[in-house]
Amino acid sequence: MNRLFKSDGIVLKSIKLNESDKIVTIFTKDYGKIRAIAKGVRRIKSQFGSSLENLTMLKILFYRGRSLNIVSQTEIIHSFFPQCKNLERYGWAVLSSEMVEKMSVEEDPNETIYELLKTFLILLEDDENPLLLIESFKWKMLQILGYLPELQKCIYCKKPLKKEKYYFFNLVDGGVVCPQCRKRNDDNIIEVSDYCFRLLKRIIDVDLVKTHNKKVAQEGLDELVKITERYMSYHIQVENLSKKFINTITLMNKQSSNMPKIE
Repeated sequence: MNRLFKSDGIVLKSIKLNESDKIVTIFTKDYGKIRAIAKGVRRIKSQFGSSLENLTMLKILFYRGRSLNIVSQTEIIHSFFPQCKNLERYGWAVLSSEMVEKMSVEEDPNETIYELLKTFLILLEDDENPLLLIESFKWKMLQILGYLPELQKCIYCKKPLKKEKYYFFNLVDGGVVCPQCRKRNDDNIIEVSDYCFRLLKRIIDVDLVKTHNKKVAQEGLDELVKITERYMSYHIQVENLSKKFINTITLMNKQSSNMPKIE
């Protein structure tokens, strides 16, 4: 049995194992999420150099061990880290890698997820509307994993939805409710504007690259962010550790822009 196997991959995270080694988690194109030991990577003269930094795309050769795989060789394809000078943008990149790490099963191949993450990181480097891009990424992940809500017909009576100024979205049951089936005292139902509803459907229907550098109404985008967060927190229950970091950087940017300029 050949214990060597190789693939393209993206480094999702790494943790210190001892003074010289790390355990790295890499989402590979051919094998899905792989955890492996990188021996000597923490040494100054490591053979791996910076190839195993988070968010690095690389060609990687593994050796299959008894309990954990071992990183044998690496070759950098592209690194997001040195290209990103914007902390908020870097936060979105980390958030995307956290989502993939927490929402995927170890050694469960899924090339679609790999290509989605790869495309997102490349587009994020110069995207003029990164908030729209990360929201699009979230919904594409939900789509791949089978967590999309019903947006074409009422989840109760099954009748096709008619054009409305506002729609009623049930977070728990995962879909839109027509006005006739709406429960007045249901706390799980929220109103969604027609603009936000059409924006969400568009995001789901098109490839991620088609949301690149697109301009949308800020009010509608803010509404989408709130809906996405509530829907994911209920159905996925994934806590993004980078979320606090992003919120802090966003607040700092707002405070900085509001400071009076010194003439």
